Amino acid sequence: MREDTPDSARAWAVALAVCFINALQSGLMRASGLLYVALIDTYGGSRAQASLPFSVRNIVKNLSGPFVGALGQRLGTRKVTLVGGVFASLGVLFCSFAPSITWITFLWGGMHALGACMVSILSLILVTQFFVKHRATASGLAFSGSCFGSLLWPLLMECLLLNMGLTGAFLVTGGILLNVLPASLILKEPSWSHRQKKVSTEVEVANPKMNVVKKPSFKNGVAGKESENVFIMNFKQRHSFSKVEQKQDGVQDTRNLIHNAKMKGFDNLAFNDSMNKLKEGYAVQIEKMEEKCSTVSSSQEDTKNSSSERHQQETSIHKAFTTIIRDPLFYMISLSLAAFAMVFDPFFTIIVDYMMDKGVEEGLAKYFITALAFGDLVGRLCFGWVTDKKLLSVPKFMMSMQIAQGAFFLTLPLVYGFYPLLAMVIAFGLITGACLVMFPVLVTNYLQSVQSLAMGCISFLTGIMTMTVPPLIGYFRDQVGSYDGMLFLTGGASVAVGFLWIFEPFMLKCRKTLKE
Repeated sequence: MREDTPDSARAWAVALAVCFINALQSGLMRASGLLYVALIDTYGGSRAQASLPFSVRNIVKNLSGPFVGALGQRLGTRKVTLVGGVFASLGVLFCSFAPSITWITFLWGGMHALGACMVSILSLILVTQFFVKHRATASGLAFSGSCFGSLLWPLLMECLLLNMGLTGAFLVTGGILLNVLPASLILKEPSWSHRQKKVSTEVEVANPKMNVVKKPSFKNGVAGKESENVFIMNFKQRHSFSKVEQKQDGVQDTRNLIHNAKMKGFDNLAFNDSMNKLKEGYAVQIEKMEEKCSTVSSSQEDTKNSSSERHQQETSIHKAFTTIIRDPLFYMISLSLAAFAMVFDPFFTIIVDYMMDKGVEEGLAKYFITALAFGDLVGRLCFGWVTDKKLLSVPKFMMSMQIAQGAFFLTLPLVYGFYPLLAMVIAFGLITGACLVMFPVLVTNYLQSVQSLAMGCISFLTGIMTMTVPPLIGYFRDQVGSYDGMLFLTGGASVAVGFLWIFEPFMLKCRKTLKE
């Protein structure tokens, strides 16, 4: 059976599957504005009550990250994604039978949100596991699904609400979300990503006759190849072992020559000097063979340890949490994601209202939503090559994008006019899209053995921070009278967090010290 390899056709198939999953799950949130209006028309109540299911969904989706990450760390991505797909679909289906907004809050904001978290978080990490050369590009492809979904879901939801009402829209939407299940079936972890499978291969010189013995006690390793006296354990060591076999053949020839001489009666004083020389040569060969076998054994052990450290996934939840808590880079990544969310999420909410405050007509202000979505899509798809081609390291690229995000917010209050503002919004979309795809790459690069749990945990701080967005918007717009103060605050925070990536080498040294 042919094994998977990084950056292969199957790897791209996994990236496309995750793109499709994100189009269904994450793209659905872009249609929440239509559902919000439909809830008010159907159930009545205040706008605060109608917005509750969507606010609770965002909070639950972020705060349940550690729980989902722990499940993924223990059970694997495919199992958790399949269960999450069922939960997300049933949560929406049951909304069609809900008698009140309170029940919809529980089903949409609770059950559906938990399922969406199980589906979206772990699948993104799986994509980065399948790639080495094109990791950022593949991550961008996977993330772009939500952008494609944002183009399709509003149109579909508007059609469903118009023809079937809110109840029918919930029913059909839940059925559509079940298409996550077939896409999830191919989300099997790569063959080189081990989960609780130990590799141990031992080489030792069994006796002075130089029979090299292999003691296999592993699964999913490279099967050994048997020769007369040597087992070749790994194709990476074939060249080294072939040299050992050649040396051993020479020793065997020497042994045969001595034995034949004795059998033919040449074991006498006349041949003592010759025999002594042969024995000395034989002893030298023995010594060289022992050194050669020792070298190969060390090489095998180094290769094994390197592979194990790179791909072994920690299945002990306690050990995984301990690893994360003691890693300073985990806190750096979490802080970066929180700063990103505090810039992007509020802006997506206020963009139309803010443009109207700056003198743009209401009929034209809606085009800024499309401009932001277009820039976001291009940023996710087209900037991964910068780090894939090593033009910039991931930390430097991340620092540049977060500083640029903050600079945009700091300068936006100074810009007026439809076309300058439109250009600024498109540029902001490019920056945010390019920045977002780096988070799974950062987790894969820095937290290899606890990727699933780490990906879930980094969203926890984001969930806490985004709870402050509604009061922040209300304070600056309703009491201060302008969004500018909020832009200065969140933009300045993004710039400050971006500059913290300068200390990435120091954080690596701290992590090494803590491990020792």
